[in-house]
Amino acid sequence: MMTSLITNTIDNKLTFEELLIVTLLATTAFFLVALGGALYHKSKQKDEKVPVSQLRTKKKQRLKKKNETTTPSQLKKLVVVDNKIEISAETVLTDLKRYAMSDAWRHKIVYTFLDDLGRETINLSFKEIDQAARKIATVLQRDAVVRKGDKVILCYPPGLDFALAFWGCLYAGVVGIPVYPPYPGTLTKDLPKFSKLVEDSTATIVLTNTTYHLASKMATVKKYFSTARISWPANVQWITTDNLPDSLVTQYKEEDALSLSYKDVAFFQYSSGSTSAPKAVMISHGNLKAQIKTWESIVPTDTMVSWLPSYHDMGLVGFIIIPCVTAARCVSMSPISFIKDPALWMRTASMYKATHVCAPNFGFALAARKTSDTQVATMDLSTLKHTICAAEPIRRESLEAFTSKFKAAGFDPNTFNCGYGLAEVTLVCTGQLCPQKPTLLDVNKHVLETQRKAVILSTNERKQFSTSDVLQLVGCGKAMPTFSVLVVDPDTKTSLDELQIGEIWVQGPSVAIGYWNRSRYTEKMFCAQLAGAKSSSNIYLRTGDLGFLHKSELFVTGRLKDLIIIRGRNVCPQDVETSVEHAHEYVRPGCTAAFSIENGDEEALVVVTEVRNGSSLQTLEVICREIIEIVLLEHHLKCEAIVLLRQKTVPKTTSGKIQRSAAKTHFLNGTLTKPLYEYRAKTRNLHVSPSTAPTKLPGENVSCGKCKTPGDILAWLLDYVAREIEVHTAAANTELTTTTNRVNIDPNTPWALFGMDSVSIVGLSSDLGEYLGCVVSPSSFFDYDTPFKLANAPGLASGDLIEGQGKDDQNGVGLIQNATTVEEIGTNLFEIEHFPEVQVLLGQMKQFESAGLRVPFLETLTPEKRRMTNFNTYNYLGNASDPEVAAASKAGIEEYGTTMSSSPIVGQTQVNVDLEKALSTFFYAEASILFVGGWVANVTTIDAIVSKGDLILCDALNHDSCVSGQRLSGATILPFPHNNTEALERMLSRLRMKYRRVLVVIEGVYSMDGDIPDVREMVRIKKKYKALLFIDEAHSFGTMGATGRGVCEHFDVDPRDIDIRMGTMSKALGSVGGFILGSEILVKYLKHCAGGFVFSVGLAPACASAALKSVELMTKAPTRTLMLQERSKYFYDLCKKNMIPMGENTFRGAPVVVVIIGTTIATANASEFLALHQINVKPIVYPAVEEGNEEADQESAASAKGAASAKGAASTDDVEASGAAGATTDAKVIAASVSAGIDEEKNAAVGDEHLEAGLAMDRLPSTGASVPPTGLNA
Repeated sequence: MMTSLITNTIDNKLTFEELLIVTLLATTAFFLVALGGALYHKSKQKDEKVPVSQLRTKKKQRLKKKNETTTPSQLKKLVVVDNKIEISAETVLTDLKRYAMSDAWRHKIVYTFLDDLGRETINLSFKEIDQAARKIATVLQRDAVVRKGDKVILCYPPGLDFALAFWGCLYAGVVGIPVYPPYPGTLTKDLPKFSKLVEDSTATIVLTNTTYHLASKMATVKKYFSTARISWPANVQWITTDNLPDSLVTQYKEEDALSLSYKDVAFFQYSSGSTSAPKAVMISHGNLKAQIKTWESIVPTDTMVSWLPSYHDMGLVGFIIIPCVTAARCVSMSPISFIKDPALWMRTASMYKATHVCAPNFGFALAARKTSDTQVATMDLSTLKHTICAAEPIRRESLEAFTSKFKAAGFDPNTFNCGYGLAEVTLVCTGQLCPQKPTLLDVNKHVLETQRKAVILSTNERKQFSTSDVLQLVGCGKAMPTFSVLVVDPDTKTSLDELQIGEIWVQGPSVAIGYWNRSRYTEKMFCAQLAGAKSSSNIYLRTGDLGFLHKSELFVTGRLKDLIIIRGRNVCPQDVETSVEHAHEYVRPGCTAAFSIENGDEEALVVVTEVRNGSSLQTLEVICREIIEIVLLEHHLKCEAIVLLRQKTVPKTTSGKIQRSAAKTHFLNGTLTKPLYEYRAKTRNLHVSPSTAPTKLPGENVSCGKCKTPGDILAWLLDYVAREIEVHTAAANTELTTTTNRVNIDPNTPWALFGMDSVSIVGLSSDLGEYLGCVVSPSSFFDYDTPFKLANAPGLASGDLIEGQGKDDQNGVGLIQNATTVEEIGTNLFEIEHFPEVQVLLGQMKQFESAGLRVPFLETLTPEKRRMTNFNTYNYLGNASDPEVAAASKAGIEEYGTTMSSSPIVGQTQVNVDLEKALSTFFYAEASILFVGGWVANVTTIDAIVSKGDLILCDALNHDSCVSGQRLSGATILPFPHNNTEALERMLSRLRMKYRRVLVVIEGVYSMDGDIPDVREMVRIKKKYKALLFIDEAHSFGTMGATGRGVCEHFDVDPRDIDIRMGTMSKALGSVGGFILGSEILVKYLKHCAGGFVFSVGLAPACASAALKSVELMTKAPTRTLMLQERSKYFYDLCKKNMIPMGENTFRGAPVVVVIIGTTIATANASEFLALHQINVKPIVYPAVEEGNEEADQESAASAKGAASAKGAASTDDVEASGAAGATTDAKVIAASVSAGIDEEKNAAVGDEHLEAGLAMDRLPSTGASVPPTGLNA
């Protein structure tokens, strides 16, 4: 099913979910970055030691009844704050409002957000933040009717809308709850977590922006989705906050905000732990004010640069709240932007002269690895004062790699600030003094594991140990002012001496109130007491982390609950995971889980890890061997089992933490997601079928040190085919000594019998070319007609494939196997009714009938049929039913007859010559040539321009006519990702010199998608690489640009820069036929050599006459084009207002608006529902779009093109008309058809409701133009 994505397609084709999960690896709930001990401005002065008793709540006396105890939440309410702490009754709102009302500060830029290229997309000042917050608070108070303390969910994709919504919640006195936004592509997985969180929080309001809201409405069409049962939380009101009117500012009531005290809850921070039950940490306004005391050294002249997600505490407190309190500027970007281009982080820091940057450990490693020396040479990082790093754990090699890479840019390692914090302390509790280098220790690993003690090795002692026997640790700084940090024996609850390993306990005023609705767990974790010291001053937070103190500095060694205990040894899983990641280059960093299981009477080690996509069976076996060896060498442990998984399948939290307990549960239950390979000591190997084997994502770069072997290629091809035909056969376990099982796919089966058509072959050739790092022509799949033949084709892996050598003279592509006589040939090869493709069609029709639907195509339009508003036409400008056009067509017949009766090569009628001249003049071309249809024009022109030895780089969403012409030309065809100019340029830079000619084929408006290409960039690229540019403007001529002259006019591009422009007469010109615009020499060549012109009858005089009159009308009255664009925008806006899912990149104002429905039956159901309300909208289903991506397609002046094929040019009369024929009502009924889920029991009620709403809405104002009826009614 086609869904409306939240973000644009990414060049390397990583999904939004994958990028976020990778990005958030180190924003862990218990190891979040400490923005450092050096951030307090009096750090070098000796702070007066404040008694612990004055920092925390006095514990309430036990009640007389033996079993009654005071809950921690009750204890928290008795807080008596010591004057020395100086936590003001003011909240953080006071600081923001003070700046916003100050003439000197209100216009200072606080927030800046960058796009993927580092360009500023928005800047927000104190005044703008304050006003936006007031508007959001007003909506909550007035429309949502919230009260002080109510809970509100903040569900936003990356951007500043989240920040404004958070402040809006505080302004309204409500509790904001940041959440990870469920990704529309994985709702089955994400929605249950989201729903549990909403239910647990008791929130009834969800704030989001318009973009994400469209995705949320997909829940209302869940019946269109697959059989998976998914649903958004019920009884929740969604409010979009990005388009609120300015008038709301003055309606804001600040009584609730003014009444806030330090005891009131400011926000919930939900734990990202691996347990199924969500756990919310309650952060009070007092906690925030106390935490801010550690940030006071930040000044207004400082600049912070961040890519951390805003829904976790470091991104929220560190880079949303702190800037508004300190007046420092925060320049931020999406985590996705950083992952796509890690160099962007430091490039931005250099550009904005950053003083503070922050990232988890992996961020520093990635930036060092992915930033070139050339890029570093352009940077200046000398302004950095605090380079903050924390993760679980911080790795010395990451800090050293970062220092080594950026030292040339002036980076000072003394600015590293390694700290420790967690959501339960609001943010941080330990940190370093800067400038000073991080504290690095080498400790005896064996002693640490067996005796729970850190034995520090000197430099000389270090030389006496092997690398595997030494554990390198990075210090996390000392306790910050107002904090007390202890290391405690978790069993005896006694304080431990320095260098003793125990649980980390924390005490301080920014320790949170507790867990929401978890009183028992709150008492256990937030009210821990040392043995023998039962007093109010002896209340600590148990962190669940293990560590030790050395010279008062904290060193973290692991998690208490994740310890692996084997034969009396305490082994930290992180240490094993680090070793596994270093075992082989194909093991993915940060994607390994190590845990222990019971194996008889002892514990045994299990490793579950992700490996790079595209790994062959032989590679998987090598990876397992390497893991076994390195774990034995470095940890003296035997791996009982190793499971290799595909990318993105190891269980993780939303913050990127490995869920070891979840991985263990899945392992024991045999439910790990799509395992590729499993090793069991002394028992068995498991090789899983190619249906679950890895594949490289399209567009992903491949580094090939050696050419792939035929075995590698065959394995890759079988994996690909298995996924294409959706084979999900579970492979059986076999003994280690036996050969592994594969799913039963015969590598000698012809491609055609796999159900692959030409479009599939083109996609496969592109993916195979990316895998091999060279060009693979689609024709190769016809020359070498089976996976085995192609894998063994000479020169395939090196890019020197010998084409035409794989054909078998006796058995061509798609013929029979195992047939030795004519009698043995199956009926599926000579009886049309048994052809597989015919059977597919008949099956689809039967599917309609089984659902109680009629096949919605090829209907006869008779006068007896009731009148309907017709959205099934691309009569964009109404010319097809214009009286002048009709009269011209009749006159053409009277003068020239009904047909030319010959090829135009022998001569053309005068009206045809006049039409060619008119088209050339109107569209600013030297010459034009006419064809009998647009499909023919594309096919024959492409076939005439390129041939064998040439390269066609086509947009992946090219029209069928373009694809057919490309295939027939004999040129090598490689598709590039839709509208991705960067990918196109990469391909040209690599391939241009290998081919004679290169033709780039794109469209002006994509008829199935409603979006447009960046024509300026396309022209730049084609000029740079001396390529030809072909634009199919079938849907953009007459519709785009101020006067309808197409995308060149829209982008202000010189039409002469486009080598070939194609148009059709059946769209804006109200006729039939196609034409090509270009240079005189191009047209002369086509008129003598293009088969579709030379060997075809000429354009009929009636069609030429009608088109000629339409061009005249367009010249005289361009207002029709403007009216079309206004109505398209109107329909587009109605769709957005009614939360109708549209195409991801549908262009507002284009003649095509894509409306997404779901499966074939769901889309047909929607079409019938609309028909009940006298709206004719036909569905576009497979094979026009992929199964599951069905669309309701609308092409019109009042609508646009949706996806159930609603092609209609609604006139002014239609828009202005009352009743069901009005365009306003049409949009409302379409909304009904989508949101109702096509539930037969609800159709009537929902439809009537929307019809009434449509009639009540204001109609689109008339443009004043006189437009004749368009004959929309069938």
